[in-house]
Amino acid sequence: MSEDMIAKRELDWWEHYPLHQLWCNDACPLVPRFEYRPGDEWNANNWFLHWLIFKIWTLEHFAFGAEVNLAPDSITIGFIVPYLRIFIGFHHVWEWTWLYALGRKLRRRPAMKNDKGEYN
Repeated sequence: MSEDMIAKRELDWWEHYPLHQLWCNDACPLVPRFEYRPGDEWNANNWFLHWLIFKIWTLEHFAFGAEVNLAPDSITIGFIVPYLRIFIGFHHVWEWTWLYALGRKLRRRPAMKNDKGEYN
C-alpha cells in the first residue's frame, strides 16, 4: 500500500525510513519517541516519552498511585507521582486483531428471547 492511500492517520517521520519497524516499533522502540503538545487556555503543556519498556507522560492533576497490569496484551507496572505517569513493561505486545477475536469468543452471550417473549 502506498503512503498516499493511508487514511487512518498521517505517517510519523520515522516511518519514512527503511526498516523502521525494527528500530522504532510501538512495543519496544530502540529510538526514543518524544511528543510535545503546547498548552492553550484550557490545557497545560503536555509531553510524552516512549523508549524501550518505559512510557512517561505528564498529567494535569496532582495524584499518587501504583498499579500492576497483567493482561493478554500487556505486562506493566505503573506509577503516578505528582503531575507524572510512568509505565514500565510491555504494552500492546501482540496484534490487536488476535486479541479482539479471542475476546469475542470469550465474551458472555446476552440472554435471548424466545417467540413467547421469555428469556432462555
